[in-house]
Amino acid sequence: MTIPEIKRLLDKYKRNEISEEEYLQLMQEVADDAHTSAIKADIMETLYGKVPDMGLGEEEASAMLTGIFRAGEADARRLRVVRRRRLVYGSLAAAVVAGMIATGVYMSLPHKQAAPVAAIRPKPLLPGVDKAMLTLADGSVIPLDSANNGTLAQQGNTQIMNRNGALSYNAGGQSGEVMYNTVATPHGGQYQLTLADGSRVWLNAASSIRFPTAFTGRERLVEITGEAYFEVAQQADMPFRVKVDDIQVNVLGTSFNIMAYQDEQAIKTTLVDGAVQLKHGNSSSVLKPGLQATLSPKDDHFVIAAADMEQTLAWKEGKFRFRSTNIRTIMRQLSRWYDIEVNYQGDVSDIDLTGVISRREEAGKLLKALEATQRVQFEVNGNKVTVKPGEQQ
Repeated sequence: MTIPEIKRLLDKYKRNEISEEEYLQLMQEVADDAHTSAIKADIMETLYGKVPDMGLGEEEASAMLTGIFRAGEADARRLRVVRRRRLVYGSLAAAVVAGMIATGVYMSLPHKQAAPVAAIRPKPLLPGVDKAMLTLADGSVIPLDSANNGTLAQQGNTQIMNRNGALSYNAGGQSGEVMYNTVATPHGGQYQLTLADGSRVWLNAASSIRFPTAFTGRERLVEITGEAYFEVAQQADMPFRVKVDDIQVNVLGTSFNIMAYQDEQAIKTTLVDGAVQLKHGNSSSVLKPGLQATLSPKDDHFVIAAADMEQTLAWKEGKFRFRSTNIRTIMRQLSRWYDIEVNYQGDVSDIDLTGVISRREEAGKLLKALEATQRVQFEVNGNKVTVKPGEQQ
């Protein structure tokens, strides 16, 4: 069989349009080492949009292909009708393969058989979207989403605009009365806003920010809960300050991330560029770019260490990135983004996983990707997810 013919069968395989006879032909070609490189190139191109240098030796590449296509090889040689299996393509497949490369686990996922017409399909656990609630100075509340565009309100001399998941405050001059607004995201929501001074803020799920509609006086003070990323506009004569619980972050002009969820074990401030000063009681620390300050309830001072920038900022880039991350930490992130309730059965304290997965995937697909490690398994009932140790625990 020629290479173009193999690629034609692979394309039909991906679209789930391949016949049993064509499937057996493809499995015979898969079993033929002469075509290994062509098949691998097609898989890599589908997963990554190009053929990358994966840095794999011949043994590792062979193991990957064997794992992906191991179903049906022996049966193909005997020309028996076997149950078809499929590859999972797209961003989830890229995440699964990346995770399996990191852990040395290679596997294929079984093709789902068509459900009977009368069967009730479980409701998918959809990812979060751009949505939030805006509370004005008079207590009135305005829902924010991508459909609610245009001018929303006037606060003093400041006009509030909303467009495509981003809120902006356009100051029209000096304002006498200081008015405060609050933007809060629910579980399963995120939002962006531009403050009156031009500073930009990204809110993660289950987070909030309280801020003045116009900045006056000697400082620019905002308060947050949950997690937020800031790009602060420089105004040397008016320092920017962020208050979270009893911590104060003093800023001149910088980009940084603060994670301060109540259900996390510590408050973490990560500096991307610029400089910030952290204050807590009598403790004070100055952060440089690339460093992270952690304050846990048991400590009365900040612990400064090098930051994992990719993992810290993954949420802002639309990803989940785990690097030897405990399953409980992972599930806290998923519960906020997918608005799910998480329970545990058995000891999962030593289950640490590594991988990169898109936040745009349905939760069910993401959970299957985690299950592919064989270290954890899940039971889903509505929006309730039960976590159990996997086969390899």
